[in-house]
Amino acid sequence: WVDDEVNSISRNSAERMGYQTQKPEALLERIIKASSNPGDVVLDAYCGCGTTVAVAERLNRQWIGIDITYHSISLILKRLAGPNNDQPPAGVIVDGIPQDVEAARALANREDDRVRKEFEKWAVLTYTNNRAAINEKKGADKGVDGVVYFAIGPGKTERMIIQVKSGGANRGTIATLKGDMQREKAELAALITLDEPTRPMIEEAKTAGLYAHPIMERNYDRIRIVTVREMIEHGARLDLPLSYDAVKPGKKGSDDSQLSLKL
Repeated sequence: WVDDEVNSISRNSAERMGYQTQKPEALLERIIKASSNPGDVVLDAYCGCGTTVAVAERLNRQWIGIDITYHSISLILKRLAGPNNDQPPAGVIVDGIPQDVEAARALANREDDRVRKEFEKWAVLTYTNNRAAINEKKGADKGVDGVVYFAIGPGKTERMIIQVKSGGANRGTIATLKGDMQREKAELAALITLDEPTRPMIEEAKTAGLYAHPIMERNYDRIRIVTVREMIEHGARLDLPLSYDAVKPGKKGSDDSQLSLKL
C-alpha cells in the first residue's frame, strides 16, 4: 500500500532484495522511532532479509535478529556491510554458526536433512564471502551446491561451481567433479571438504590442469580442494575478482523449521 510517507517497494527499488515479504525501510523507521529510543534494544525474531536490523542500526538502536538459515544471515551481513562490500559495523556478533571444526562437524552430522543443508550453505557462503548463489533444488543437486561468477574482462564472466562434502570424499569425487564442470560449462570448481583430502584426491585434482586468468595474470588450479579447517583456522577464501553479488534470501513458505541460527 501507499500513503504520503511510506511507499511499497517497487520492482526497480534500490531497497529490493527479492524477498517476498520484505517491508519498506520507511515503514520500519516509523515503527522503531514510535516504539523505542536511541540505545534501546530492538528484537526481530524472524528477521528475513534484515530490514528491521538495518534500520535499527542506522537509528542507533541495539538489536537482535534471528532467522532460520545461514543464507538469510549472510544476506543481512552483506546488507550491513553496504554496497562497497565493507565489513559490517563493529560490534556485530554472529552466534549459532560454526566457529571451530568440531562445531562444523556437529552441524554437518545432524540427523535432520534441513539442518545438514545449513552446513553446505555455511561452507559455500563463507568461502565466497557471501557472494555465491546457493543451489536450492530439492533432492539430487547434480554435484553443485553453489555457483559463483567471476570477471574475466569488461562485461565478461565465467562460472565456478562449488561442491561441499561432510565425509566420504575420495578420488572418484574429484573425477566426478570434472564431469560436473563440463556439464555446467564451468571453467573452475572447488570441493569444500570437512575431512582432509587424500593424496589420490590431490593428484586427481591436478589432472584438471590450470586456468590462465586474463585479468589477474596468474594461473589457477581448475579444481581446488579447500578444507573446513583451512577456512576456519586460516581464513581461506576465494581469491577471484567476483563479478557481482549473487546472494539471495530463501523463499518464505518452504518446509524450513527454526534452526537456532542467530545474528
